[in-house]
Amino acid sequence: MRHLDRKGFLALSGTTGLAAFMAACGGSSSDSSGGGDSAAADATETADATSTAAAAPTVDPASEPGGPIEIFTWAGYDNDPEAGAPWMWSQYEEGPYGTDSPLKWTFLEDDTQALSKVASGYSPDIVHPCAMWIPQWKDGGLIQPLDLSLLPDYQGIPEAVRAGGEIDGQTWFVPFDVGFSSLTYDADAIDFDEVGGEETWRILLDQRFAGKMSFFSDPTSIIGFSHLMNEGAVDPNVLDTAQIAAAKETALQWKPNMRNYWTSQTDAVNDFVNGNLLATYTWPDGYWRIKNDPKMEGRNIKYMQPKEGRGAWVCGMVLSANTMQPGRAQLAIASANTPEAAAALTDNFQFAGAQKDGVIELIQDKALIKAFDIDNPAAWEPPNTWFEHSIPNYREVIAAGEEVKAS
Repeated sequence: MRHLDRKGFLALSGTTGLAAFMAACGGSSSDSSGGGDSAAADATETADATSTAAAAPTVDPASEPGGPIEIFTWAGYDNDPEAGAPWMWSQYEEGPYGTDSPLKWTFLEDDTQALSKVASGYSPDIVHPCAMWIPQWKDGGLIQPLDLSLLPDYQGIPEAVRAGGEIDGQTWFVPFDVGFSSLTYDADAIDFDEVGGEETWRILLDQRFAGKMSFFSDPTSIIGFSHLMNEGAVDPNVLDTAQIAAAKETALQWKPNMRNYWTSQTDAVNDFVNGNLLATYTWPDGYWRIKNDPKMEGRNIKYMQPKEGRGAWVCGMVLSANTMQPGRAQLAIASANTPEAAAALTDNFQFAGAQKDGVIELIQDKALIKAFDIDNPAAWEPPNTWFEHSIPNYREVIAAGEEVKAS
C-alpha cells in the first residue's frame, strides 16, 4: 500500500516564507488592500479589466500543436508505476494524444509556493492546487475556465465539493482528492476527562500530555482550530478581527504543550510510532499509517471526531492561462476524474476521491470505506466536518498564526 506525504497546503516555511507568499499575492500581511507590483498583482489588474461571466470557449484538441503537457502537482501524483499514480493518467496516455503530447511532471511544495512560482512566470499546463486558493489563482489571471464538454465525469462530483471552483458562471477547478484533517491519538493513553469527556480539539490544552502532542505548521489551521475551541461548531473559515485575536490567544495557550509544529507528515508519523507522541494532527493517510504500523500492534489508535467538527480539504486541477494545448490538457484532467481513478486514490493513498459516481464498489480495501466514512455523506457535512474554503481576510489569519509560531 502506498502513502502520499503532502508536505503542506500552507506550510509557510523554508524558501517560500510569509513575505514571499504575500508578495506573490499582491501585498504584505499588513497590506489588506492587496497592493504591490508583483506578477500576481499585475495579472489581477489584467484579469479584472477583461473578466466576464460568459461561457468558457470550446476548444479542439485535434487542432492543437504537439509537445509535452506539463503537470505541476504534489509528489506521488505522477505516472511512476512504483511510487506514483499511473492509474490517474492511463486513460489519457492510451488515448489519441498520449504520444504526440506526452505528460511530464514537476512537483510543488505547498499551495503558497505553487502560487508564487506561477505568478512569477513559471508556466505549466496543469496545476494541482487546493480549493481555498482558487480565487487567488483566478483573480491573478493565472488560470482559464474549463470546457465541460471535455470533462464527461464532472457531474459525478457532488455539487458542494465542486462549488468552490464555480465562479462567475464558469468552472475553473476540477476537484480530485478529498480528506479529513484531525488528530490521531492513542486512546489507551489519552482520555478527555479534563476537557468535558467528549472528543474535542480542546485536548490540545490539556497539560497532562504536554510534550507528547504535535500539530501541523500551517498558520490557518492553528488559528482555525483554535477558533473551534473557542466557539464550538462554528465555521472556522469565517472569522472577524476579534475572533482571530481570540483564536490567537487560545493558540498561544496550547503551544507550550506541543512537541513541535511539523511540516512533513512522515516526520509526525515516525515520531508517533517511535513513542514520542500520543496525539498528532494528521490527514487520513497519516492516521492509517500509524494505526497499521507493527509498533502500534495492540494499541487503540483512533482518528478523532471532535464535537466541534473535523477539518477537510479538497484539491484538484486547474488549467493554466498560458497553455498552448488547453484541449489536450483538459483531456489529461478528465483522465484523473474517473470512478476508477477515485477508487485507486482511496486504495493507494487513503484519501477520498471527489468523484463519487460508481466509486464505492470499485474500492478494493473495504475497511477504508468504514474508516473514513466514505459512504456516509453526513460525515462530510457541517457540523461534523468543515471544508476549507477561501478566506477573504486570509492575510490577517496567516499573520496571526505565524505570530503564534514565532512567539
